[in-house]
Amino acid sequence: MKFRIKLLSNLRQRFRKEYLGELIQKQNDNRVREPRVGEMVLIGDDNKKRLSWPIAKIIELIPGRDGEIRTVRLKTQHGTVIRPVQRIFPLEVQAIANNAKGLKEESNSVQCTKPENDLNTNDVIVKKYTSSGRLIKEPKRLDLLNYKCYSLRLSPSLKGGSML
Repeated sequence: MKFRIKLLSNLRQRFRKEYLGELIQKQNDNRVREPRVGEMVLIGDDNKKRLSWPIAKIIELIPGRDGEIRTVRLKTQHGTVIRPVQRIFPLEVQAIANNAKGLKEESNSVQCTKPENDLNTNDVIVKKYTSSGRLIKEPKRLDLLNYKCYSLRLSPSLKGGSML
């Protein structure tokens, strides 16, 4: 049990250091998207380091007098708070627009009883790419073990130099 608690603590600490430290704090005003209910956000605070900002979930959008969303109600680990939209920073996780509970997925797949072609793992060609996106070409090597070796021998009658 102590191991699980320590593992969870280390994972949470690593998440805060590595992931949250890499998020972009300031966004361009052109690309700011509307906050949505269910979205995970960081609550900005000028008195704390960004790694210490609390994570919250948007539970309610509160519009201003002009009808634009100006404040949001957030659920944190310790309760609910109301913060202005300018002080919340969305994580990469986005809320699902529709509830998946009421939706049923219809499958368009056709059941196959017999596979059309049998492929071995040797038959499948897998293209590999570098981290920069370039295609890795397998080098063509000189494989002398699989080549047939031919040797020419002169017959004793042709060694004298006479050709018939």
